[in-house]
Amino acid sequence: MRQKMRSGKRRWLTIVLILMDVVALVCFFTLYGPLESFRNWYVTTALSTGSHKYLAYIFYSPDRLEEIMAENQVYVTNESSDIDSIDFDLETETYANEYEREILEREEGQLYKLIEISGKNYSGWITVIYQPSRLAMAVSETDRGQTVTSFARKTNALVAVNGGAYTFGKGNKTSIGGLLADGKVVCESDEVEELVCLTKDGKLLLTYDTVQNLEESGNIEWALYFTPFLIVNGVRSTYTGNAGGQQPRTAIGQRKDGIILLVTIDGRGGSGSFGINFSDLTDIFERYGCYNAANLDGGGSTMLAINGQLINNPVSFRKEGERRVYDALVYY
Repeated sequence: MRQKMRSGKRRWLTIVLILMDVVALVCFFTLYGPLESFRNWYVTTALSTGSHKYLAYIFYSPDRLEEIMAENQVYVTNESSDIDSIDFDLETETYANEYEREILEREEGQLYKLIEISGKNYSGWITVIYQPSRLAMAVSETDRGQTVTSFARKTNALVAVNGGAYTFGKGNKTSIGGLLADGKVVCESDEVEELVCLTKDGKLLLTYDTVQNLEESGNIEWALYFTPFLIVNGVRSTYTGNAGGQQPRTAIGQRKDGIILLVTIDGRGGSGSFGINFSDLTDIFERYGCYNAANLDGGGSTMLAINGQLINNPVSFRKEGERRVYDALVYY
């Protein structure tokens, strides 16, 4: 009897070891074999996270990672957006396509519209903002940050999304890069940065400058640092490979008629969506007629609130649900 039990245990142990060998072989083939698309996806996605870049370093050397990232690049124009090309009086008598119809058809007095979108491995929303001068920035009153829904409720916002990037240090949060709200500098930066801005009359300005210079101009309502610019003056950035990785994303764009689009894409399995790379994100803005567009903070910080209620499903590598952020864009 004991001999049969030992024989049975050995058989199960053998099966387990064989399965482990098979899994190891599959992983080795996937990560080091000829499947470049998977390798690009894995590395770009891991390295585009805020705190889980180590997932890429587990399997590849720094030199190899540098080679892979060189094959998955973003090439951004050095131009700033031409705000004079935005014309709020521009009228369209006929719709160029179904996407323009989705944007322009609305009830009289409607302030915003929510459009559900989906594509290859991703799903999300476009929030159409019809009065862009009412899109403001809210900044956390504490160094612990606030959730987007709390920003929305405090400001009575119809729509709220996360804005720029922030630091995580020791439970305290502050903006990464310069930040300007209500026309005043909140976080200084001496460096010239890629700044996503809104003029006081509601025009999206993508520029290379400092927030101090923008404050002195007297024409900027808010500005935040983030990258990359996706479209500038109707010209899209160039992408190779899986630039940016598959991530949850928040982004902003503006059409020539002044209408602003806020794009929110779930990822990491949230709502069944695996995220989106920069090329596919740019495709969305082009499809809906944006003349300028820029990426905002994403990942587990991607959040969309409508009338104070969370609409999307934020997922970080630690948990699901809302995360505290340092600032948010609020539409009231």
